[in-house]
Amino acid sequence: MPDRPEPRPTPQRGGGSARPPLLTAVAALVALEAVLLVGGAAYLVHGLLVEDAAAPVAAVALAATALVFAVAVAFCARGLLQRAGWARSPVLVWQVLQLAAGWPAVTGGSPWLGVLLVVPAVLVLVGLFLPAVSGQLSR
Repeated sequence: MPDRPEPRPTPQRGGGSARPPLLTAVAALVALEAVLLVGGAAYLVHGLLVEDAAAPVAAVALAATALVFAVAVAFCARGLLQRAGWARSPVLVWQVLQLAAGWPAVTGGSPWLGVLLVVPAVLVLVGLFLPAVSGQLSR
């Protein structure tokens, strides 16, 4: 039987073929944020269907906006996994917006919701500036 040549690993953007675990963790957190946005949209739709909504048009618009943002955030998470440098800026902006929305909830009436928004945002912000991650995205 003839010997088959070993398949070579295809190099990815950013240099080596192995993705750093920290970059994978940051991308996974961003993907989790996208899933949470879909959950928030589902909660709004559930409120429309089950409860008598005071402003149904506003609830539908907010749910649709959440779904659009979920798609955009998921696209950015995919970009991070592919080591695309363009993905870093929108992810940074999203984390700042998420902090701005979550911090008043932490100190106000919904601390569990605030923690759900603030903790991933802080972890992603810190992760994006770690040398192992930022070096992969700036190439």
